[in-house]
Amino acid sequence: MRVIYLTDTHIKSDTPETRKDNFLDTVSHKLQEVAALCRDLQVDFVIHGGDLFDQPHPDQASLELMHRFLKELVIPFYCVAGNHDLVNQQLSSLRVAALSSLAANNFILLQPGEKTYLSDGNCVIQLSGQHFYAGIDRSNNGAAYIVKKVACDFAIHVVHGMLLPKAFSEQVACTLISDIVSTEADFTLGAHAHLGYEVELDGKYFINPGSLVRLTNLPRETTRRPQVLLLDLSNTPSYRFISLKTALPASEVLNMGCFRKEA
Repeated sequence: MRVIYLTDTHIKSDTPETRKDNFLDTVSHKLQEVAALCRDLQVDFVIHGGDLFDQPHPDQASLELMHRFLKELVIPFYCVAGNHDLVNQQLSSLRVAALSSLAANNFILLQPGEKTYLSDGNCVIQLSGQHFYAGIDRSNNGAAYIVKKVACDFAIHVVHGMLLPKAFSEQVACTLISDIVSTEADFTLGAHAHLGYEVELDGKYFINPGSLVRLTNLPRETTRRPQVLLLDLSNTPSYRFISLKTALPASEVLNMGCFRKEA
């Protein structure tokens, strides 16, 4: 089975001050490329790590873009909620947010504590997810990131939280990968941290391909190429990053004269 994972698309109509392109058009082109990749690579399903939209109640143009993408995608699209998908970052608001009312048969919102099993007759995948919630990286000793593997060949767990190889600021709460190595997930898919990472520890993989969009002009964002993650679990499990051809060089899309810190 083949899976594409992407995260932090932050779909919205207005263009951030740090960019000089038409942001919605840029996101649209990237999603069209993702849909084409899914067809060309015969992907079975897609996972999104949250912050699908930039706000819990997106404008009509943003909603229409997402509906067009889901229609073109055809295959199942699994998602968790990010902090931007929630009102005031409160998980209790999810029921009234746009994410809970996307009218598409192939859109599935993963539910914390539940396991979804997917099979092609040769391989069984256990898929689970955790939405963002206030304090996700301040309590429970990383419990939101740890799952048990039950009756499957591979377990994939996706979480919208500040999971990191190492802390980058004392002011930003995070969960370290080294603290959740007891998880039984074969692949823990991270989000929220826009720059991304890949770590292998004790035979388990902790991977974040980074945000599909560049919202700041911090030094690392000016050299980073937006990408998606392809998991191939058909035979011997493997993965690779696929850089998006529609992601233009930073010099063409980022406003280098305007500085904005990472949200």
